[in-house]
Amino acid sequence: MLSNLLCRLPDPMAALNAMPRIVNKGGIVVMVTPFTWLEEFTPKSKWLGGFHDPVSQEPLYSKDNLKQIMESLGFEKIHEEQMPLVIREHQRKYQYILSEASGWRKL
Repeated sequence: MLSNLLCRLPDPMAALNAMPRIVNKGGIVVMVTPFTWLEEFTPKSKWLGGFHDPVSQEPLYSKDNLKQIMESLGFEKIHEEQMPLVIREHQRKYQYILSEASGWRKL
């Protein structure tokens, strides 16, 4: 399970590329991520999306790229939903976020 972690890793592809080695056939990977990429955690060159293609200027969406990556690694999406999350920053400030929750089965 990766819970609000993927967009905070310095190299998210390294974590995703490890999945086929650590998940058994038929095993499930659950990911919950708001896809809030920040350069203080992940170099922009390693983001899965959240920017425009430098050549075509088309938007590249993290959710779409994650699906393509996971399928290329031998997983099928078996579940998807929006998951609300509240983060308390301090006594009077909270963040309300909708994360993308997805389940993936290894084929």
